[in-house]
Amino acid sequence: YSSSEMHAAKYLREVLGNDTVGSQKESALEQLSFITKIKECVSSPGPDTKLMQNSGKTTFKRTSIDRLMNVLVLLIFAFLALMCLILAIGNGIWEYDKGYYFQVYLPWAEGVNSASYSGFLMFWSYVIILNTVVPISLYVSVEIIRLGNSFYIDWDRKMYYPPKDTPAQARTTTLNEELGQIKYIFSDKTGTLTQNIMCFNKCSINGKSYGMSSIHLILQKTEKVDFSYNQLADPKFTFYDHSLVEAVKLGDVPTHRFFRLLSLCHTVMPEEKKEGNLVYQAQSPDEGALVTAARNFGFVFRARTPETITIVEMGETKVYKLLAILDFNNVRKRMSVIVRSPEGDLTLYCKGADTILYELLHSSCDSLKEETTEHLNEFAGEGLRTLVVAYKNLDEEYFQDWIRRHHEASTALEGREDKLSELYEEIEKDLMVGVSGNLGQALGEAARMVVCQ
Repeated sequence: YSSSEMHAAKYLREVLGNDTVGSQKESALEQLSFITKIKECVSSPGPDTKLMQNSGKTTFKRTSIDRLMNVLVLLIFAFLALMCLILAIGNGIWEYDKGYYFQVYLPWAEGVNSASYSGFLMFWSYVIILNTVVPISLYVSVEIIRLGNSFYIDWDRKMYYPPKDTPAQARTTTLNEELGQIKYIFSDKTGTLTQNIMCFNKCSINGKSYGMSSIHLILQKTEKVDFSYNQLADPKFTFYDHSLVEAVKLGDVPTHRFFRLLSLCHTVMPEEKKEGNLVYQAQSPDEGALVTAARNFGFVFRARTPETITIVEMGETKVYKLLAILDFNNVRKRMSVIVRSPEGDLTLYCKGADTILYELLHSSCDSLKEETTEHLNEFAGEGLRTLVVAYKNLDEEYFQDWIRRHHEASTALEGREDKLSELYEEIEKDLMVGVSGNLGQALGEAARMVVCQ
């Protein structure tokens, strides 16, 4: 930092010492102020930074059996050294007192000229003779036992996952011992140790409820809806209310708007490994289930770029221009997208918590809101999570003014979040109840998800 300050001070003296215009002096002062601000920002460099604090030596983890064997081997080595030392001392004493008189029968080795040196050599002879005391094969035997235990983990039927044909796989022979050392398990959320699976189960569109409860399915033994007419449908998706499929085939406008919203308002990324084989990468199971539902009912989310969203609506490919994404956060509890259809229409699609979106609805939706609320309460009574979605047609002139102010707010250096939040609140008013939804969550078994309008 001293080097930067020295250069700044030198530059300041040169500028302020000459007869220059005031603007150049002001520029020099601003540069010195900028350098000072940078100095204040980077106030904790060196070993106190987070990177340096986390770059320490990696500790080598050993199992309790490894540590026990290491201690035992060290004790055995110490015992061997003690025995050899006692025997070597005894040899030296015997050679000094008695061995000298037996030189004719037991001569010393060549180069040995004293009893102490003979005892030193005998120490290493005893180490070689008694080396079998050290259990060299112990580590090999224990490793073979560990290998056998790892096979028991691989063969455990209770750890086999049939939906993906995935058995347990022990990637290290010490896994069994490491699992045995666990005493406590801390979890930050329920989804960590349980399955968090979402699937489309019910929906209410334009005041009409679709879908069946699990009790009706058991009593009536209803057949699954046949999606064979849709070549891009997900074969794993199941739905039991045939009336919703009929509404889609008959071209019901609210129903089409419902599934069009589900296929556009999200942050899912598609992956098509083979022709027609779509795999969705979603940040949450909720979004993945909603987009998959729209896919099966004829509104297939096919591709995404930073500026466009491509969907296949009832067999017809349409490219929507993505103009803005109003991100979800814990305060807003909703997300929105603004798109331009191939026909040129501007539409805002929004989805979020029912308590939040109900406050943003247009007054003309009061009657429909009451009907939808009844359906939401019914779905919530079945243990399903609720989600509401809505839409709004935008005026071209107003949108151009709004997108200009949105760009200014997004590039602001101060108060950016607050300015964007105000713009989001402004455009997300007077929404129409396009759709409202419900999500079911499963902990340990398949869940049910509901979406209603």
